[in-house]
Amino acid sequence: METTEFGIGAYTALEAARMVGMSPATLRRWLLGYVHDGRSEEALWRPQYAHDEDGVLLGFRDLIEARIVNALREKRIGLPMIRKCIERARKIVGDERPFSTQQFKTDGKTIFLEITRNLDEPVFIDLRKSQGVFKRVVEPSLQDLDFGPTGAERWWLLHGKKTIVADPARSFGQPILTDYGISTARVVEIVEAEGSVDRAAKVYEIKPRVIRDAIAYEASIGNRKAA
Repeated sequence: METTEFGIGAYTALEAARMVGMSPATLRRWLLGYVHDGRSEEALWRPQYAHDEDGVLLGFRDLIEARIVNALREKRIGLPMIRKCIERARKIVGDERPFSTQQFKTDGKTIFLEITRNLDEPVFIDLRKSQGVFKRVVEPSLQDLDFGPTGAERWWLLHGKKTIVADPARSFGQPILTDYGISTARVVEIVEAEGSVDRAAKVYEIKPRVIRDAIAYEASIGNRKAA
């Protein structure tokens, strides 16, 4: 795999899929392309890292793009329609990864209405009638994200809380305790080794509630069903 770069984040397909809540194999197809009914389909977007024989490596913005595309797929919107949306959004926003840009966050409702215009996907038609095409499908995936000039910069992984974060400028974007910098996976190991949350909190000087948040997060991504 390509050498990781500071500030971009680095996730294997398995790690990213686990965070998003989807199948790693599906995510690889989105990023590497695939063959369908004897026809070769290109990748949905170009990953931040070049892939090689060792596999695919995602950056943080790839992770956010995958999160939004997965939200569309969960609404049973077909990949051909999603591909058209990405291509149209790319032209409007002027970015290879349009869904993870500040502009999309700010003007997403307008942009999404434009990119879905005249698409005959039944789900789009129903959502347009209810005036909820953006609010019901995409907006939830933009929640808990911080944006900067270059796009999405931070993902607060527990809704409404800022104890657990994925930040590409810290630990290559792996889920960590915001105030301590320890990975959530490592926190679970610590609690298992120490025998209790209270013991782990005392030994490592971490607030018990933050440890519980880490455990809750790890449990949530462990229980997510593949798409």
